[in-house]
Amino acid sequence: MAEEKKVLLSLKDVEVKFNVRGRILTAIRRVSLDIYENESIAIVGESGSGKSVLTKTFAGMLDSNGFISNGSIIFYDDELSETNIELNDENKKLLTKLNDTLNKYSTFERGATELNEIEDLKLQRQRAQALTEYEEEQYDTKVKALSDGIVDKENFIQTLDRKNPDDVALMEKLTQEQRELEAERAALLKEREDIVNTRKANYKADPSLGANIDNRIKELTALRKQKIATPDDPSNPEGLSKEVIERNKILAYEYLLSIGRFHKVKRQRFIRRINAAFKAAMEHGEDLSDLSVVRNVFEDVTFLVEYKGIDEATNTLKGYAITDCTKVKNDEDWQQIRGRRIATVFQDPMTSLNPVITIGEQIMTVILKHQKCSREEAKARTLDIMAKVGIPEPEERFDDYPFQYSGGMRQRIVIAIALSCQPKILICDEPTTALDVTIQAQIIRLIKDLQKDLGFTTVYITHDLGVVANVAERVAVLYGGQIVEYGTIEDVFYDPRHPYTWALLSSMPQLAERGTEMFSIPGTPPSLYNKIVGDAFAPRNKYAMEIDMVKEPPMFKVSDTHYAKTWLLDPRAPKVEKPANIRNLHEKMKATIVDFDA
Repeated sequence: MAEEKKVLLSLKDVEVKFNVRGRILTAIRRVSLDIYENESIAIVGESGSGKSVLTKTFAGMLDSNGFISNGSIIFYDDELSETNIELNDENKKLLTKLNDTLNKYSTFERGATELNEIEDLKLQRQRAQALTEYEEEQYDTKVKALSDGIVDKENFIQTLDRKNPDDVALMEKLTQEQRELEAERAALLKEREDIVNTRKANYKADPSLGANIDNRIKELTALRKQKIATPDDPSNPEGLSKEVIERNKILAYEYLLSIGRFHKVKRQRFIRRINAAFKAAMEHGEDLSDLSVVRNVFEDVTFLVEYKGIDEATNTLKGYAITDCTKVKNDEDWQQIRGRRIATVFQDPMTSLNPVITIGEQIMTVILKHQKCSREEAKARTLDIMAKVGIPEPEERFDDYPFQYSGGMRQRIVIAIALSCQPKILICDEPTTALDVTIQAQIIRLIKDLQKDLGFTTVYITHDLGVVANVAERVAVLYGGQIVEYGTIEDVFYDPRHPYTWALLSSMPQLAERGTEMFSIPGTPPSLYNKIVGDAFAPRNKYAMEIDMVKEPPMFKVSDTHYAKTWLLDPRAPKVEKPANIRNLHEKMKATIVDFDA
């Protein structure tokens, strides 16, 4: 069972957005999912449901305009997590420098209470002299409407014929209206300015407000300065307590472990940014004994490596990192994950292969990039993986070019490249779409055999539920960037609970009866530019209730392995039977789906 397996990748409330020509598109909405070691899981849904974006997110392959706006993606891998830094003379000097910096910043912790109060008062002062957020929004809306009206009239004027008397008369009318809008906009801006100026004057004139706040800020500033200058323990360096000195020593170890794997130039750049984050955390009195707080200090630069001791025999600093893909900001870290630990097989092998480089050289390049070995050893590994994926006489085919191969053989080479560094996770993004049915069966069987042999986790991205039934142990159904149902293959195929899953299953060509019309899901998927209210599938769902239009359903538990996000599972909902054509699905599937193990 999946529950007994080790979690390899854990997604928690992940949200992914794209900036598209100044507009924000939300492609993935609060997805949580655990992927286990040595399992096969399928992610299914219509085009645009978010399948490929989801897997690109944890493989570090998002387009440059995409970003993770919320959540975490934790990759558990012992080999990547273990981090060792040799305590040579250079690293010892750096460690001392980091420790000294932390001790210096720790003096600011004495004035944290005062600084926090000062900042609250400054915010109160700013609010007292400015418009409220609601007022700002109202003025901005009105000013924008007037500005748009002015531009619209100007654009329309440009289309008029200046030789046509009617157009000239219309032009004069529109010009006058344009001037009136401009005057109205100017008056609105002046009104906003007057309100702000009045509030500033009232603030200064009111002793219970202006003078009171300003004087309190001066008092707190002086008190903070005095506290920072007063040592906690004069007998210790920087006047710090023994507890703080010991804490900073551990923080310095973790600091060195977290940045020590980068080259010198990048290290120095990272040190400046992390120092600033530590200073801010200490100034505000954040609890740096809390691991989650320390992780936040590092998050804009890299992920934190926890200190696990010093190996005296090898003079090595030892650490362990929980690799959070949402906090991987550097190419060096992604190169340890992408390709080496998470690899992808795309649906069109011709766009995945370089047409002017030989097959053997393309596989060798990946091996040399990610593994420390000679060209001779890399070639031996290349020939071995070529044989494993079913390329006959690999030594003779080593110098072939992609155009010399059929579609099925090219896909085998793409699989060989993906598996050449023995990844933990293999993402198969519609790997058989461009192939005919016979070759599809061969490729699916090959992936299944390789998984048994090499022990990796397979993540299938597909819309072909017939394939899913034979290759996956678990299924996650995506719609509108959310997982709406997930469970074992038996759960989702033979006891589906979400109306979208019913619709997907009903759409399978294998289930269509001769002489009847193929089922299709009515309507279109939601626009991901807009905020989705209620259940995203509600407008296309004939079983939708009133609550589906206004409130998003929670993820209901059907069993220990099966969950679905639909109000139909609420105890108060009316009982609805799934469509008749998928009620006896087990027998129908057995009769219609190709067995890839045969």
